[in-house]
Amino acid sequence: GSGSDSSASGGGGKGDFTVGISNPQGAQPILKVTQDSFTAAAKRDGIKVKALDAQLDPAKQVTDVDQLVAQQVDLIVVYPLDANSLKPALNRAKAAGIKVVGWAGMASPDADPGVLTSNVDTGGSYRGSKLLGDYVKEKLGGKGKVLGIGLGVPVPALETMVSQYEKNVTDGTDITWTGRVDNPTDDIAGAQKVVATALTKYQNDVQAITAYNDSSAIGAAVAAKAAGLKDVVIVGQNGDEDGAKAVGDGRLSATVDLVPWRTGLMLETISKAILDGKKVPAYVESPTELYTQENLADRVTWDEAKSKIASGAMTCADGGGCPDDVAALVK
Repeated sequence: GSGSDSSASGGGGKGDFTVGISNPQGAQPILKVTQDSFTAAAKRDGIKVKALDAQLDPAKQVTDVDQLVAQQVDLIVVYPLDANSLKPALNRAKAAGIKVVGWAGMASPDADPGVLTSNVDTGGSYRGSKLLGDYVKEKLGGKGKVLGIGLGVPVPALETMVSQYEKNVTDGTDITWTGRVDNPTDDIAGAQKVVATALTKYQNDVQAITAYNDSSAIGAAVAAKAAGLKDVVIVGQNGDEDGAKAVGDGRLSATVDLVPWRTGLMLETISKAILDGKKVPAYVESPTELYTQENLADRVTWDEAKSKIASGAMTCADGGGCPDDVAALVK
């Protein structure tokens, strides 16, 4: 499979550790930034990284994990595309004595962790969906019809996110959850097509659209504009540069920045602690931020944060904004 290697010496590591990363889709900006931030922090700590890209293919991800097991890495960080199909490969990793850390690897804090020593939730499933649900309720005045957009692959964290959208916008309101459509291609074009079809089906009677990512939200905005709709509340998550720009120019009403550089820092901090024999939290949520036109200027760009991580100017304990139980793992 395609992948990347990076290594460095020094930085306080206790051994020649190698961490494998199973990235579900390396071309997705938020996933790339998380991996890049992890790699930058690992380089500083003297940890070698082997990253493989599943390219949104659950079968390939199984092969990727088996490849990392065969390469005898010390720890695997994995963002599962399909938890059921991946389970046997992760069990093979455990049998080989390889620790596994979840990157959005559990659908909820109460879910069975399986072989995971720890799991870092990206913050979108619960906090992010709650922030956006409350925002949509306020913008609609507690009434209207909402359409949800999910991914065409049943990724556990994203399935939870969409179900939480439905729960959050309808609880205690007169808002109706019209239904859900799935983006089969994880991009703007895929969302535009399925939303256009849905708007026709529902006779354009949709007042808000909640998407699992910014690309899908932008595609929904294109479809809504083509249908002649105005004042539709359209929100997404990720907070990447395209999403931030779309909020700035009004195509999107709001986005939740999942702050992937922070997730990468947290994953690396936890991974290093495990390799160093420390006890780590079993489940932790990465803090997220809601941005609209009003506060967009406060957003820290992902490139700026990555540069600070690479230089050592930002760690979980210094400027990274990590939860206390993760920051405490840094000496």
